[in-house]
Amino acid sequence: MIVGWVLIVVGILNFFFESIKLLPAHAVFHIVAGFLGVALPKMHKGYTMWVGIVGVLLAVVGLFTKDLFGIINLPIWITIVHAVLGILGLIVWAGAKGGMKSAPAAPTMPNMPPSGGSMGGPMGGQPGGQM
Repeated sequence: MIVGWVLIVVGILNFFFESIKLLPAHAVFHIVAGFLGVALPKMHKGYTMWVGIVGVLLAVVGLFTKDLFGIINLPIWITIVHAVLGILGLIVWAGAKGGMKSAPAAPTMPNMPPSGGSMGGPMGGQPGGQM
């Protein structure tokens, strides 16, 4: 969800601060992707996977071109940001995917008297094993 909010903020700030320098379509893509992350928090595993995949793909494309079809500009600093976010997204996704498995419950033995119960110590009878 945090990544979603960051994408929304970056997309919106682009329209007010020229220093961010995203193309309008790129900024809108950030806003839409951010809203998906915020609106679908229960889908976080799939969301982080897709953020990771898209981020890594954009980073690879950014190594070869600085402009993707006139829609997304990819100067080196944006390429690095996409690479870092993409790798982090895939790491989080992999961790969430593997971390969702629960450990099996410890077996219980029904009808077993508790150890050291009213019988006393380890030898039965009196505490300390005396008879």
